[in-house]
Amino acid sequence: MRSLIAVAALAFCACSTASDEIAAIDPTQPISAPPIARCMNMGSALEAMYEGEWGYTVRREDLQRIKEAGFDTIRLPVRWSAHAMDAPPYTIAPAMLSRVKEIAGWAEAMGLNIIINVHHYDELNKVPDQHELRLEAIWDQLAAAFASTPDHVIFETLNEPHTNMSVARTDALNKRLMQRIRYDNPDRWVILGTANWGNLDALQASRPDYDPRVMLTLHNYSPFEFTHQGAPWADAPRTDIRWGTRTDLKEMRADLDDTVEVQNRLRMPVFVGEYGVYEGVPIEARVRWTRAMRTEMDARGLAWCYWDYAGSLKAYDVERERWIPELKAALLD
Repeated sequence: MRSLIAVAALAFCACSTASDEIAAIDPTQPISAPPIARCMNMGSALEAMYEGEWGYTVRREDLQRIKEAGFDTIRLPVRWSAHAMDAPPYTIAPAMLSRVKEIAGWAEAMGLNIIINVHHYDELNKVPDQHELRLEAIWDQLAAAFASTPDHVIFETLNEPHTNMSVARTDALNKRLMQRIRYDNPDRWVILGTANWGNLDALQASRPDYDPRVMLTLHNYSPFEFTHQGAPWADAPRTDIRWGTRTDLKEMRADLDDTVEVQNRLRMPVFVGEYGVYEGVPIEARVRWTRAMRTEMDARGLAWCYWDYAGSLKAYDVERERWIPELKAALLD
């Protein structure tokens, strides 16, 4: 692994050239086929401050169940910022690194891809000047730790940057993170986090460098007032909003057509890394929206990842140890 001095020097150099021109993208460049088709988010586990705090711990049998159902990938949200030193060299706690490696090993044994991301780095969003170098050091360690693992491990730079992480700042940070990741992982698939909570408008404004082994991403919970109605953490207090009119479907299709336009313009595959409906919404409404979204994404060849397996938008009921059959059908039938 490079020394901290070298890392800091690279960060300074990259920051000073953040406004450099981005190379023009050849419109005839083939879009690489992503290694993902159907993916399941393993939320509410390692994204908490400690695993189990939010009521779910990743189990080996969960991955086996997901594989047998027909998914090819899991996405593992990890709050690395809660398990790394606050001061240089920003060392990641060995126990957390070992835990993620364990889950990655389970995935490999079952023939599943696994996306390892940086989730809930709230401090970075608030004061990026104080935390960007720390994130770069975290990715140095992750890139080195997984350098020898097979291609089933996929990296995702940052989940839902927002607040003070503008589109331009996120693009510049992603560029620096790619330089670090490519040092030890020249051919590994990498997903670039998208600003404004991963929304379409930020993806449309983004100007990433072309890389044949990069996926762009966005999260689609539109309309948010429907998908998150009643969720205690969301500003969507109403619980009587319906979805499913012709206008609703037309708007969904328009958003996905715009997503494909970004993919075609930037010549890199776009991955819908999160979509789902809060568990407090009636199951019939959850199924209607989920089936429509999944069907429309499949029709456009977009890779996707449902949020989530056993959390508050769950497809699997851990207490009853069974899939929610209507949602499983909406995702896979």
